[in-house]
Amino acid sequence: MYTNSTHRLTRIGYLCTLIFLCCTFLINAQEKHYRVQIYADKTQLTSFHDQGFEADHFHFENGAVITEISAKDLQFLKKNKIKHKILIRNLEKRIPRRNKKIDRKNAKQKNKVAAQQVPTPSNFSLGSIAGFHSHDEAVAMLDKMRQLYPNLITAKSSIGTSIEGRSIYMVKISDNPTQDENEDEMLFTSIHHAREPIGLSQTLFYMWYLLENYETNDEIKTLVDNMELYFIPIVNPDGYIHNQNTNPNGGGYWRKNRRRNSGGSYGVDLNRNYGYKWGTQSSSNPRSDTYHGTSGFSEPETKALRDFSNQHNFIAALNYHSYGNLLIHPWGYKANTFTPDQDTFVAMCKYMTEENNYKYGTPNQTVNYSGSGSSDDWMYGEQNSKSKMMAMTPEVGSGNDGFWPASSRIIPLCNQAFPLNIKVMRMVARYAVITPSTASQTITTLSGNIDFSIKRYSLKQANWKVSLASDSPYISSLGQPKEYSNLTLLGTSTGSISYQLKANTPKGTKIPIRVVVSNGSWEYTKEVIITYNGDGGGDTQSPTIPAGLEVTNVTATSVGLSWNPSTDNVGVTGYDVYQGNSLATSVTQTTAVINGLSPNTTYTFKVRAKDAAGNVSGFSTEVRTTTTGGGTTYCEAKSNNATDEYIGRVQLGDIDNTTAAGSGYNDHTALQTNLTKNNSYTITITPKWKGTQYREAYSVWIDYNKDGDFKDQGEQVWTKNASTTSPVSGDFVVPSNATDGATRMRVIMRYSKLPSSCGVFDYGEVEDYTVVITGIVGNDTQAPSIPKSLIANNVTESSLSLSWDASTDNVGVTAYEVFQGNSLVKTETTTTSDITGLTAATAYQFKVRAKDAAGNISDFSTALAVTTQGNSGDPCAGVAPYDSNQTYQVGERVVYFGRLYEKTATSWKFIALCGAASKSHAKEISDLSSLADEIILFPSPTKNKLFVMLPYLDKETPYKILDLKGKVVKKGFVKEYIELEAIASGTYVIQIKTETKTVNKRFIKVD
Repeated sequence: MYTNSTHRLTRIGYLCTLIFLCCTFLINAQEKHYRVQIYADKTQLTSFHDQGFEADHFHFENGAVITEISAKDLQFLKKNKIKHKILIRNLEKRIPRRNKKIDRKNAKQKNKVAAQQVPTPSNFSLGSIAGFHSHDEAVAMLDKMRQLYPNLITAKSSIGTSIEGRSIYMVKISDNPTQDENEDEMLFTSIHHAREPIGLSQTLFYMWYLLENYETNDEIKTLVDNMELYFIPIVNPDGYIHNQNTNPNGGGYWRKNRRRNSGGSYGVDLNRNYGYKWGTQSSSNPRSDTYHGTSGFSEPETKALRDFSNQHNFIAALNYHSYGNLLIHPWGYKANTFTPDQDTFVAMCKYMTEENNYKYGTPNQTVNYSGSGSSDDWMYGEQNSKSKMMAMTPEVGSGNDGFWPASSRIIPLCNQAFPLNIKVMRMVARYAVITPSTASQTITTLSGNIDFSIKRYSLKQANWKVSLASDSPYISSLGQPKEYSNLTLLGTSTGSISYQLKANTPKGTKIPIRVVVSNGSWEYTKEVIITYNGDGGGDTQSPTIPAGLEVTNVTATSVGLSWNPSTDNVGVTGYDVYQGNSLATSVTQTTAVINGLSPNTTYTFKVRAKDAAGNVSGFSTEVRTTTTGGGTTYCEAKSNNATDEYIGRVQLGDIDNTTAAGSGYNDHTALQTNLTKNNSYTITITPKWKGTQYREAYSVWIDYNKDGDFKDQGEQVWTKNASTTSPVSGDFVVPSNATDGATRMRVIMRYSKLPSSCGVFDYGEVEDYTVVITGIVGNDTQAPSIPKSLIANNVTESSLSLSWDASTDNVGVTAYEVFQGNSLVKTETTTTSDITGLTAATAYQFKVRAKDAAGNISDFSTALAVTTQGNSGDPCAGVAPYDSNQTYQVGERVVYFGRLYEKTATSWKFIALCGAASKSHAKEISDLSSLADEIILFPSPTKNKLFVMLPYLDKETPYKILDLKGKVVKKGFVKEYIELEAIASGTYVIQIKTETKTVNKRFIKVD
């Protein structure tokens, strides 16, 4: 039972609590803000500021100033009878509405918007707070950056906590981000003030740009490779989250952090709380928006920045704020006071603002007031605990944008800020740019010079060396490098370096030369293309045979190939890729993709190199592969998380695949191995853990009947219950009723419990592979088919190369036996064979047969007769004359009318002129018997030389060249070729009189 005294005390307690809550509400209630136009000049504004007027962002227009102010500042204007006009009342409420109108207007005018400085990164998107990112969205974006670019950016880490205990996150971007390298360091920050979200947007925009363009932009790669870039996107997480809670649609005007001050007010202005010259030009009133706190570094947020900066050797920093389209540098603590590096700051700012025309200077020069305790003043001024930092504050956005620009203005504002970021990086790095006077040159002599200019961007002096480099085989020598050690900041010098070409450089050759600028730690290059139009030399040497041919990727309809580059005395110009003995494609690189193949089919491939003179190498060693089955779709299987545990290695037959953590599912069907029916195999799986070793369960399936699922009896070939064993292995036997050909194997590792072949689970990984099922070896009595199209290539005095079309077999061909006469000389696993140790000018006969694993052997191929070259230097030495009554095999050679020919599958190929000084000009003739009356021209179209094949070489034969009107434009005697350089491009007729008739042949001359 309560007494009257108890009731009275209770009522008093309730009343006190109510009064306390009301006071707290009033203190924390959002103060209204206004956009106003003040009719005052800069001197008057400075006076207002000295009297306690706190607005710190101004936009001057038509003799007045536009600014956003608090209700307290509005009362100051009224109290002091300062002429003003309220443009927008209650910005917190009106700004979201106003921005929607701006967005609608901009959407209608999107085709009229000026071109962007840079394309918007594909991973950058607007946030949920009127286009700006919430705190959690920004943090999630840092996580996504790490997920997509783990080799360029660190995982987020906390440099300290805010007053309310939230982490202040930092990430680093560099080529080796997790290593502390001896590289120049740069710091970027944003959200010192909670109501300035455009700083965060541009920071995320620029980070994505660096990451996405690293591999394709040479300058970005050079800068990132040689710098350590640190980003602290949200310095003031408490204040920022306070705004997003009170104004989820944007427009929150809270500026400070969220410290509970004495007297019940909240917040300290973090950009007045740094320790250098603290307290001299800032407010000591806790209710002020510029309250500087109880002492320098009284706030955990500024302490965290201080301690982090002291641990590094930052050369410069950009501390992003808004608004005003300004670039501000120290000193800020006192008007008309400049640092010893004033000239350097001015040079930096002038260069950085060339594109966006931001106004630059000290705070007094730009916003007409001074403020102590700023980040820039401390970063530059504190030079005992750390080195000085060339710190600056970009104020992004115009007076019309304010603190909360419309969402349609976010990306344009990020573009306006972009030059500030890329240019300050150039100045932090020891960076210089080389610019050739021309990107290309055309010369008619064998020597020349490359003129260039070099510009220093870096704050720190360095010794730069400019040199020339080239991989072209036509380069004879390059001139001495030039050195530059006294360039001024943003200063330019010029130079020139010579080059010399080889005498055998063919006319029309394009020669790339790199102009390289180096500072001893890294280098940056520009390329100049030299086109040689003088008289070139001849080349008769073939490239080396390509080595290391391998299959890199296999699908149902395509095969990827790669090989090691060939070498040549002049230069390799390309490679011919053969599928069997048919040309599949020609490429200039050492990779190729062969498309249009049939699923579940075995193919063989080989490659040969060629040069500009038409010389061709021998064929590479042949590779053999089977395409995957086509058209089969398998069910989805994946894990949601492969970060902590994943499949590190799978081993089965020819498959030995080591991988890093993936996305939960990895398609490795390009990797394959053969499995024979009724044979036993062992599969080994090695798990990987990032930390704790978890208990993992395993299962492996093979779609034996190739029906697109793993549901049939016996298709789950191995399982293992959960354990921490590493690695794990299991055996299985391929059933005799398995369908031949390529099919899918699925390997799954799952945390704690046995996986199913389909579906999504929480932890682990799924990997798919290809296995090729072959027949039962023990019961195989069928021989392979006979090898066909045996030919010889690259016949020399002592060696030659044989090749043939692949045989087929019900199980699989395992080898080919190569016979010289009736003696076995080679056993090959591919369809090529190099035969050596032969005698010059000697006739040989070769044949080939195929065999399989069961020992079944095919019949011999058709025998091939080949005669090695003579040792006199004459390619016709030892080669018999052509006999029209004899039947010739592919690859056999004959001499006919002083020329060497080789039989192909459909015709005769002209190889060379007989004689020690012969030259090779490949040309195919359908019938040698008709050659006595045959005139052959090649090439056509032609540029400067027309080669003429006549039946007799020992006589000078007259010719005339006529245009299509019958006018003679050139005449003379045919020898080996006719010079056409003086003749204009067009169609002509050459008239030649042989021993039996006069022949007219048409040809085309091109420039």
